[in-house]
Amino acid sequence: MAEKNETPVLVLALLITMGMISGGLWWFSHNSGINLSQLGNSKSALSNSSQKSGANLAQSNTSSTDLISTRGVDYTALSHDLEEHNWKQADFDTTEDLLKAFGSNSERTGNVDPQEAANPPCQDIKIVDQLWSKASHGNLGFTVQRQILKQSGSNYHQAYNQMQWQRPGGEWLIQYSYDGHREKFKPGYEPDYGNPDKGHLPTFERGYNFKYSFDGTLAKCGL
Repeated sequence: MAEKNETPVLVLALLITMGMISGGLWWFSHNSGINLSQLGNSKSALSNSSQKSGANLAQSNTSSTDLISTRGVDYTALSHDLEEHNWKQADFDTTEDLLKAFGSNSERTGNVDPQEAANPPCQDIKIVDQLWSKASHGNLGFTVQRQILKQSGSNYHQAYNQMQWQRPGGEWLIQYSYDGHREKFKPGYEPDYGNPDKGHLPTFERGYNFKYSFDGTLAKCGL
């Protein structure tokens, strides 16, 4: 028996199948209101959006780690404590980090050395300020402290009263005792770490070491 040539039949079946698929897609597009030509564009836009999100995330991660100290200080611990709103530990970190940034004499004695203050670590001070400001939405840090002082007309008693460092009469609300290495807060005279007022923290060089003006250094550093 002679074999039949099935090629024309297969071609016809393929054409019929393709026609049915095309017709079905047309019917779906017509009745659903979806423009099929936009599906490819939507996929491309989604891909581009994902790429942009990844780029933004990478940029965010880069900026969060851009804490370049000019004095070899690692601000990772301070950054972490501020992110956790652990104000007490962050205040301690700030003191230790900046004393190290100012120099060996400052770190050794626990007070900024006037000679080392002549060449202040402005970049490091700004890093600390930015970390505090970011974590507190602008309510804490050196910048807001300087703003309060300027708004008071450089009236230190008024500014310190507003930041809850002093009473209106000038009595210090935060007081220290020196243990020969560091200034320690006296019991009952600690900062309000639970609900700090605007500008209340950090307390670095506030209420002690009256031979040196940290506000003068902040002004010198452009804050």
